[in-house]
This record gives sequence, C-alpha cells and structure tokens, in this order.
Amino acid sequence: MHDPLEDIARRVNWYTPASRLLADGNRFLAEVMARGTADDIALIQRQFTPDDLKKAYCNAPPGLFSNRAWAYWGLMLLNDPKHPLPKRFPGTDSLDWRG
Repeated sequence: MHDPLEDIARRVNWYTPASRLLADGNRFLAEVMARGTADDIALIQRQFTPDDLKKAYCNAPPGLFSNRAWAYWGLMLLNDPKHPLPKRFPGTDSLDWRG
C-alpha cells in the first residue's frame, strides 16, 4: 500500500530511512515544516493537530529551519514571528571565527 507520509519523509530528509523518521513524530513534522512543499504542509495539517505542530516546532533541532520558515511557523503556531531560533550552542551569541 502506498503511504504518502513515507513519500514526504523520503523527500524532506533523504539521509534517514523514512520509517525511522516517521517513528520520531516531532522530527518528522519539523522536517516537513522546514522543507516541505505546500502540498506536504496541507497533508500534515489534515493528519496532525495544531498542538502536534506546536510541539514539533518548539522542540525542533537547531539548524533545521531557515529564518524565514521559523518566523512563518512562529506566527502561524504561536502568533510570534520573533520566537527565537533554537541555538546549536546555548549561552553563546556568536561563534563567528572571523572575530
């Protein structure tokens, strides 16, 4: 049987087996929110609750979202487009090697 969620999982994260990504619901939803097409987003919004999306957004790993996608989902889910991006190195403002 054809599973559209598996197709989406393969497309948004080609380096992780689809079954493994789908087993981690928060990671899967975050990947779709960050990299999915409009059709992908529409499908997950039909199959998952807004609370599921909020949980995935608030627990997203650092480096996954672009600034634009993060602001969009912050506005849509939390009514806060300036919600801070997750940091790779909490407690640091910048690790710019250029000084």
